Amino acid sequence: MTEFYGLPNAGEFWHWTNALHFVLVGLAGGMAFLAALLHLKGQEEARRYTLLALFLIALDLFVLWAESPARFRFTHVWLFLSFHPQSPIWWGSWGLALALLTGGLLYLGKGPRKPLAWGLLLFGLVVLGYPGMALVVNLNRPLWNALLAGVFPLTALGLALALAALLGSPWARAPLRMAMGAALFLALLYPLTLSQEARGHFLEEAGLPFFLLLLLLGLGVFGKERFAPWAGLMAAAGLRALWVLVGQWQGLGL
Repeated sequence: MTEFYGLPNAGEFWHWTNALHFVLVGLAGGMAFLAALLHLKGQEEARRYTLLALFLIALDLFVLWAESPARFRFTHVWLFLSFHPQSPIWWGSWGLALALLTGGLLYLGKGPRKPLAWGLLLFGLVVLGYPGMALVVNLNRPLWNALLAGVFPLTALGLALALAALLGSPWARAPLRMAMGAALFLALLYPLTLSQEARGHFLEEAGLPFFLLLLLLGLGVFGKERFAPWAGLMAAAGLRALWVLVGQWQGLGL
């Protein structure tokens, strides 16, 4: 994964700005997906959500550039000048760029609306899916297993739906409960999918009380309507950041 930055896959690479990127990219992909659906349904809110998606994509791209040690060498430009469909980062880079393009055209009212909306929907799905896969392909990281390929898109949807609910969109509340319910179920199963050594490391480094607190916080989406969006937002963001930061462990002897 870190070939994108021109660096070896070393543990010391990972830091808080990378965790921030994994939260922002979830928000960006989720918001692009919601904006596309609103355009396809002809909802008045579509333009507002498109602008928000564009802002989040641009912010995430800036964070991704700023946190790279190779930012002033621009070695990551190869992603746009090469064909690497086996690389999740390649998919994510093009997904973000094309979501920015199609979203911008939709916001400005340039071009055919429905084809652009379908394009934004597709590229939003790519952005939703690639972060989990970008972790899973690191085979020397025992804590980044295949389950994250499912839980990361769900938490991304949870982030976007929680933000939509906070912005006063009542239609977001039921899907928020569904997305976060599925994400929390997978998160609860996650320790059981690890080897004994990896499970012990995860529960020690993540902090079992903190991990359980995030799961309990996530259950708040099923509670009072005023608190539910905040609970979903904080739980989804916390779980994504936790997996990124703790998951850099390579195991004993690696």
